[in-house]
Amino acid sequence: MVYVWEFEFFDSGGMVDAVPCGSLGGGGTFGSDLNDAIASAADFLACMVDDHLMGGVDLPAPDFGHEPQNGGKIIAVAVSRELGDIPAITAADAARMLGVSSARVSQLIGAGLLESWRDGTKRMVSKASVEARLADSPKAGRPKEAPVAI
Repeated sequence: MVYVWEFEFFDSGGMVDAVPCGSLGGGGTFGSDLNDAIASAADFLACMVDDHLMGGVDLPAPDFGHEPQNGGKIIAVAVSRELGDIPAITAADAARMLGVSSARVSQLIGAGLLESWRDGTKRMVSKASVEARLADSPKAGRPKEAPVAI
């Protein structure tokens, strides 16, 4: 499916900022020039769409015809995304990669520490969330309690 959203592009301290118009949520991105900022806005939109697809939640309806709020230009950015475009592995493969049990992967998913969705009968986990978990893996064992100040 193709998703289209308007962004405002404007100069900001030697960079070009890109801020989504309407109800896509806060945030935005930037680039070294307009072309770079448009590419960054497309990546931003793709990530927002992916998050909504994984969560099974529809994006807010886009609206068009926005006026610049920061003295820039309004440009519509489009991306084509499907749930199958998101690099993913099965929950069992995620458990093997992380060196934990399948039950622990379920706990991590429930705690929001791994992104996942159902594909038929299989639980799929985004490869990016597993790689992020590996890069910032917690130490083995239980966390030590902080000393209590008296």
